Amino acid sequence: MIIKDISLKAADYQMVHKITSSNFTHNIRNSWIIKIIDNDGIIGYGEASPLPFFNIESFEASGYCLEGFKLAVNDINEEISLEELLILSNVHTLDSPSATFAIQTALYDLVSKKNNKSLSSFINPNSLSQVKSNGIYNLTSLDAYKVIKLKCGFRNLYDEIELLDNLVQQTNSDIEFILDLNQAYDLPKAIRFLKEIDRFNIRYVEQPLEYNQLEDLEELRYHSDIPIALDESITDIDSINKTLDNNAADVFILKPQSIGSFQKLDQAIEVIKNNNKKAVITSSLEGAIGRFCTMHLVAANHITTTCGLALEKIYKHENNIFPDIENGIINISDQTGLGIY
Repeated sequence: MIIKDISLKAADYQMVHKITSSNFTHNIRNSWIIKIIDNDGIIGYGEASPLPFFNIESFEASGYCLEGFKLAVNDINEEISLEELLILSNVHTLDSPSATFAIQTALYDLVSKKNNKSLSSFINPNSLSQVKSNGIYNLTSLDAYKVIKLKCGFRNLYDEIELLDNLVQQTNSDIEFILDLNQAYDLPKAIRFLKEIDRFNIRYVEQPLEYNQLEDLEELRYHSDIPIALDESITDIDSINKTLDNNAADVFILKPQSIGSFQKLDQAIEVIKNNNKKAVITSSLEGAIGRFCTMHLVAANHITTTCGLALEKIYKHENNIFPDIENGIINISDQTGLGIY
């Protein structure tokens, strides 16, 4: 293909409902939108939205990397393959995984549109036609899901238990919970917390200790049958291998905005599965472009467990572009590309 133009735009998103965790309150999100147009007028969109307190790069740094890729490719006025463009995306975004993710999202969006396929079916012709998502307390609706994620660790322990009791009564006894502690506890507090919540239907507890406390995380797993999931600890293949060496987690949560390239995401999933652990892909609560791409990556990589996709209107500017969700199940549209533009 021949790239005709690349443009960048910074965007600010205001949340419909702010979300609070143990270490931050999230109500505004900053994103870079990259738009790639080929000589046939087909447009691909991508989004870089590094998550504060999580991603290794700043919002400004991701913008510089996107600008570098734009300048490099805009000077190419001849045929260039998708593979060559992916290599260039990696070269110009070495320390900015969110920028890598944005560029590769835009490229795959464009090329899958050229081939009249959805993004997931272009990547993998045998991709899933349905994926599963959890709801998020105080952010998405709850009645459309069988699994609900709660941010915990900033309330009094008894208030946490009371909230879980109330949610069971409001929903039904079959509801499952994901409890995200965002590194709130030390080992003794985490042990007590797991004992107190043992009577609830807990799918897993996410990042109970600081990201680098792998030995304590291994110790914690011996004190409860509730699975331990890691999020902030998992940023690349090296961190996955370190976690596996310490046997510190049952579930590995992968955020494409943090992993970066689609190829690295594939490698990460393979390593996790080969070690008989569970891989989950979640969004970083970025805008719709990033969240839709995350959905397609779940389908393309055959992740059959419940993932955190947040495919509802969570920002005030968003229109009614989101799929219907029933019992946490999302049907992948056959629209080309991402399916939103």
